[in-house]
Amino acid sequence: MTMELAGANPFAKVNRIESPQELLDLAFGKAMKIAPPQLRGAEPLVKNREYERNRVNTAANVLADRLQRIISQFPSLNSVHPLYLELAGILLADPRSSNGVDNLRKALGGLQGTVHLIRDVENEINEALNGTFTKTQNIELRTAAFGRFSSIIYQIEPHLDVLRKAQETLALLPGFNPMQPSVVVAGVPNVGKSSFVRNATSGKPNIGSYPFTTKRLVFGHRKFGFVTVQFCDTPGILDRSLKEHNEIELMAIAALKHISDILLVIIDPSISATYPVEQQLSLVTEFADFYPQAELMLVVNKVDLIGETERKEVESQVKDFIATHSLNVDPVHGVHFISSFNQDDLSQVMDSINHIVKTKLLRTSKFQVLTEPEIAEDQLTLEEVLDEEIYFEDDEYLDLSR
Repeated sequence: MTMELAGANPFAKVNRIESPQELLDLAFGKAMKIAPPQLRGAEPLVKNREYERNRVNTAANVLADRLQRIISQFPSLNSVHPLYLELAGILLADPRSSNGVDNLRKALGGLQGTVHLIRDVENEINEALNGTFTKTQNIELRTAAFGRFSSIIYQIEPHLDVLRKAQETLALLPGFNPMQPSVVVAGVPNVGKSSFVRNATSGKPNIGSYPFTTKRLVFGHRKFGFVTVQFCDTPGILDRSLKEHNEIELMAIAALKHISDILLVIIDPSISATYPVEQQLSLVTEFADFYPQAELMLVVNKVDLIGETERKEVESQVKDFIATHSLNVDPVHGVHFISSFNQDDLSQVMDSINHIVKTKLLRTSKFQVLTEPEIAEDQLTLEEVLDEEIYFEDDEYLDLSR
């Protein structure tokens, strides 16, 4: 099955999930409000039998339709991008299960099985109604059907709870387009990741002066000519083993694993840094091991907050670290030392990202579909289009209604 490629959160269109009581109130309410059937010349018993049959069928149809609607709102988990699958696994996990995606699959499967149970009860009651002899028997069978419907719906309450949590949690995840190059901005807490994304892109992260400010993934976008590049601000990742990471940090790791084309690690050498430079640099080697497919960039932020001597020491420390660990970092475009909120420094970083995207990323197989379209024989190439002098002699040519 093909993967969904739309630049939107596949869970964003899931509507609110009703509770068992809400489903039953809706189904029984509609069933009890239907009009009696117009059967001219039919005996009273037949009319009453069909009346109760219609009530049973209406209740069954409403319940089955509502459950099918819930199921159909969720995307196929076989076609969801791995980023969203891993985030779902993290955000929907409970103490009884290590993977929230399994919970989601079971819940959706449980609802599908419930639809079949409801139809089985409906068919059984309809068959029984064919053999009744009194109005009381008809009412008793309809009442029995409603009771069994209620029992079935309340049995899936745990499944509905899982789906409600999924709707409330996963719908808040940002949209991501796997067909656009992505820059994942990473580092320990409070190094300036959110500020960087806010100043460089359309993203609007919440900025704070305390650790763990970013509680979710935030995407921003920036145009480089015809190419749109996504920037992802991730929660701060602490320097410890994977099993010790909390939920927020695991979200950042998922983003790095699945979407990083450029891994931009921000380092804070200032006195206000949460961790010393040595410890921040140690994360870089982990990133390089975990995500070898990504182009690595190091941005040393807040150099305006340290003295000239200390800055030279940090520059030497970073360069020695890269050489010692044989990191694949572009010597011209891979390392930057920037001042907080300095637009000239930021522009240099953006120029480097632009260079890496256009000279390296767009030449890879991942983006060939974007960069090497088939051109018809009578169609101008991009170079030919740029050489053409295209202009309008009269405003009437701008009237698209003609």
